[in-house]
Parts: sequence; structure tokens; C-alpha cells
Amino acid sequence: MSYGPLELVIQSAQGLKYVNHLKKMKPYAVVFIRDHNNILHSPERKTSIDSEGGSNPTWNFKVKFTINLAIAQENHLDLVVKIKSRRKTHGLRDKDIGEVRVLISELLKCFGDDDDAAEDEKHMSKNIVTSDGEAQGALAFSYKFGRTVDHPPPDPNVRQRPKRGAKGFVGPFFEGLGEGLGSGLMGLMVAVGTAIFGPDDDNEQPDDDNEDEYT
Repeated sequence: MSYGPLELVIQSAQGLKYVNHLKKMKPYAVVFIRDHNNILHSPERKTSIDSEGGSNPTWNFKVKFTINLAIAQENHLDLVVKIKSRRKTHGLRDKDIGEVRVLISELLKCFGDDDDAAEDEKHMSKNIVTSDGEAQGALAFSYKFGRTVDHPPPDPNVRQRPKRGAKGFVGPFFEGLGEGLGSGLMGLMVAVGTAIFGPDDDNEQPDDDNEDEYT
């Protein structure tokens, strides 16, 4: 199975629908990959908030995803860019402005089968569709594909859950016993003490409840 890195620069938007009635609009974009069943195939990445641009924000936000090319070439994967307006009022969700969906296969067709050509940057502008289903505004972005690989590289943006040490009697006992064989009776006593009383709570790795999850 082949995978290809997709490098994007979400540059700017023009002519956004104005969704704030009293305050200045503060747009940002959320970028991710979904299939046609709305299953997430990447982490979601957010641009900065443009507090000055209003309906014409600029971000120049760089992001990289790894694409399953077999699924993409079957027209099953979309690049999705959701544009929202930040609201600071407590308890209120940010306002949806609109979104862009582009088939990954459409992006691939611009390069053909040449890996060298795929590394050339392409520029694209797409209409933004509002929540009412109307086209209003345009999103400008650039993209390129890296060389294909047989296995997906680990995503450097996704934090991995740290591994816990062994618990209970067996793990600590034999770890301590190994040290005891090298350092004499004192090492063996430490091993037995660790086995009975367990590891020091201060050294235990906590769970990371904020890690990204996606298919």
C-alpha cells in the first residue's frame, strides 16, 4: 500500500460571509482529511485567528498530512477546510462561516504519476460554501505531494501516550533482581522492597487525555 505526504499552505480567504452583527469578525480555519462517511483520517489543525482582516483574512498556515493513496484514488477522501469566526463570549460556540471540500484525487491529478513533478508546488482557489448551501467567498491555498512510501511515517503532530512501567510483583522484582546480581545483597534487598511496596507514585507516567484520535 502506498502513502504520500501532502503539504499545504492555507493562504487566505476573500469575500467571506459576514456572520458577526455587532463585533468585528475574527476568522480562522480548521483543516483535516475526511472520507465520504465523515470519518476522520487525520488530526484537525487550526490556523491562527486573523483579528484584523475581517472578510478577507490571511493565515499562511502550513500543515502536512499523510495520505493513503489507494483510498484517495478511489475518490473516497476529501480535504476539508472549515472557516469559523472566533467568539469570546463564555458558553457560545464559534460561528460557522463556510467550508471548502476538495477531492484528494483532484489534487493528485494535477501531478500525474511523476514523483518529481509532485514535489512542485501548485496553487488553487476554491469557492467557499456557507451553511445555507450558497457559494460566497473563495479560499486560496497551495499544495504539493512528497515522494510515495510503502508505510505511513509517524505523524509528528500527534502526541503519543507514554508507556507505563510494569506494575505488581513480577516486573519490579526481576528488574531489581537483575541489578542485585551486579551490586550484591543491597541490590537484592531493593528488589524485594520494590516488589512488596510497588513503584514510587511520583515516577508514574500520567495518562494524556488530550491526545488526538483519528482513523
